[in-house]
Amino acid sequence: MRQPIFFILLTLALISSCGPSPSGNDNSPINFLEPPSMEKQDSRIVRLTRDGYDIAITQKADYRVRGIVMSRENYYSGWNSLISPSDVALCWGRLAENGTYKRLKWSQGNRWYFWHADKDFGYNNDFVAQHSSNNHIIPATPNLEKAVKGLKEGNIVEMTGHLVDVAAARKSENYWWNSSVSATDRGDGSCEIIYLTRLKVHGKIFQ
Repeated sequence: MRQPIFFILLTLALISSCGPSPSGNDNSPINFLEPPSMEKQDSRIVRLTRDGYDIAITQKADYRVRGIVMSRENYYSGWNSLISPSDVALCWGRLAENGTYKRLKWSQGNRWYFWHADKDFGYNNDFVAQHSSNNHIIPATPNLEKAVKGLKEGNIVEMTGHLVDVAAARKSENYWWNSSVSATDRGDGSCEIIYLTRLKVHGKIFQ
């Protein structure tokens, strides 16, 4: 009987080791009624090499957003998926209050997020855009990548990091990907690109 028990314990240990490891606990409530906070900073550059791409990530503003996860989408193709494997759509403020966001149908695809409202919703598209965002997440560590990929609809989160611009080059090809720094813009280029350094969810801190 000892051998089967040993393999069961080993299997459980391997499964638990595959998940993210919290660096601490913080059970204080996350105030998702507040809008995101942003403070411009002196530019700092993080340089990476991934799959033949030379990538420069320029941090241009400190950023913190608290909100409710409406949806998450993982990406596996395109050069930017090498550094940003997940997008997380969040809402805050009056859209998050009393579960108002649940009256909308949300979806994500091709690095965009979409919503559909019934005629009796009572708010226009500008209201939704001003109280939500599609966030392209660049995790600063593999542990944060695991934590982000584990987020589910309805999770209340606090994300801390930097809004960034990204430049990539491979051979003679050059690519750019720039973050919005406004909570009111819409359309192409209006998403936030977050170099994520800290995630709080379920009372746990991941870094």
